[in-house]
Amino acid sequence: MSFAQDGFLSPTMERYRVSLKDVAAYKAWFSFAEELNRLGLDMLRDRDVRRHDNQRLTVAILFVRAHKSFQASLLLAERGLISDARVVLRSAVEGVIAINALANDATFLDKLIEAHYYNQRKMARGVLNDPIYRAYYSPQQIAEMEATVQDVDTREKAIAPRIFCDPNWADVAVKHCKDLYQTLYRLFSSDGTHTTINAIHRHVGYDANQQITELKIGPDLSDLVETLKSACLMFLWAANPVARVFDLAEITGRLQNQLQRFNGLPQDEPVSVTVVAGFCGSGPEAAGRSL
Repeated sequence: MSFAQDGFLSPTMERYRVSLKDVAAYKAWFSFAEELNRLGLDMLRDRDVRRHDNQRLTVAILFVRAHKSFQASLLLAERGLISDARVVLRSAVEGVIAINALANDATFLDKLIEAHYYNQRKMARGVLNDPIYRAYYSPQQIAEMEATVQDVDTREKAIAPRIFCDPNWADVAVKHCKDLYQTLYRLFSSDGTHTTINAIHRHVGYDANQQITELKIGPDLSDLVETLKSACLMFLWAANPVARVFDLAEITGRLQNQLQRFNGLPQDEPVSVTVVAGFCGSGPEAAGRSL
């Protein structure tokens, strides 16, 4: 079961993961991230949230989501799936903007609820207004979608002249966490989630003349330090408002200690790195190749 046969599902990828952490800069960031992960679990362990406290309950739920995305990005990064790690982080950053907004303003939850209704109606109208899609649904399902549109229209009239819409995350971030938007949201929008030239570049190799020489189907090291650094920064941005909302003094102190360590970690990508890729399961190439 080689990489050539099974790709990133190959068991040989475990050798890549282990070898990756032999590089000093990568090891430092992964170790730091592992400590943050444990801190996040400490924040969630035995957390008693009153069910009627919508602000705190939603903040806690959004932190669970951000913490899972943090772990997911690390699992992807340590297997050379850098572009996918950055996609996960872009989604996580949006949620962290919401955490910061909600921690500062309990009424931001109303915006999220209104966006929920807005998208329910949008999806229903998408089917109802297209004869081809509509034909696939039963009369009962069509009636339910029509009822959804009517219900949301009625709710929207109650808040007129304001209308339901998705949050403008740029505006939300400018008010509550501008630096997070400028440093991470923009970065992973242009080189992560969206189909951009930057995102396309990640999947091809170039020679000295900037001519494409290969499609990169194997694990990637490009911007690994930047990706790990950003993942840790996303976590810190998520954890700080949670500690504040729940008045976790001990956690706040630990976060401050970790933030001080953050700037002392390697900031530059290492050069001339050799990592065991484990592309083959047997034979002379099983020792790995340089990436």
